[in-house]
Amino acid sequence: MISYNFKNIFINLLKENNFSYAVDATLGNGNDTYNILKYTKAKVLAFDIQEEAIISSKKRLSEFSEDRFNLVLDSHSSMDKYIKESPELIVFNTGYLPGSNKKIITDGETICKALDISIKALKQNGIIFFVQYIGHEGSFEEGEMTDYFFKNLPQKNFRVLKNQFYNQINNPPIVYLVEKI
Repeated sequence: MISYNFKNIFINLLKENNFSYAVDATLGNGNDTYNILKYTKAKVLAFDIQEEAIISSKKRLSEFSEDRFNLVLDSHSSMDKYIKESPELIVFNTGYLPGSNKKIITDGETICKALDISIKALKQNGIIFFVQYIGHEGSFEEGEMTDYFFKNLPQKNFRVLKNQFYNQINNPPIVYLVEKI
C-alpha cells in the first residue's frame, strides 16, 4: 500500500537521500528541522519571523549539536542574505504557527519571493518539499499564487509533482515536490 500521508513522504525522502545541507524556510515548532536532523547528517538553516517559534524550536532541537542548525529570526523572503552554499533540500509549510496567533500567517508574495530565491539557490538535483495548508484566512489566494509559480517553472529545469486529495473534507494540505534537474 502506498502512503499518501505527507509526513511519511517527507520522512521517506529524508531516509532515501544523503542530504548534507538543508533550509527550513518556515521553522514553526521545529518539526521539519527536527526530522532533517534526525534522519540525515545535514546541517539546517531555518527561518521564522516569530521569536516564539525560535525559542520553542531551540528547546525541541536540544538533543542535537547546535553546530548542526542555525535558527534565524527573519523572513524566508530574506533567505538569500543567509544562504552561503546551495542547499540540497528546502522545506516550506504555509499557514500559521500552530498554537499561536492565527493572524500571523505566510502570504503569497513573500512565499513566491522565497520560492524564487529557492529555485536559484537550490543545488542541482536538489528538492523543494512544499506543504500548502488551505483553510485559514488568505490561504486560498496564497495557494493560487504558489500553484501558478510551480506550474510555470520551466520543464527543462524542474520536475514538479503536485499531491492532493480531491475527495477529502476539511481542506487537506497540498504537497508539491520540486526537483531541480
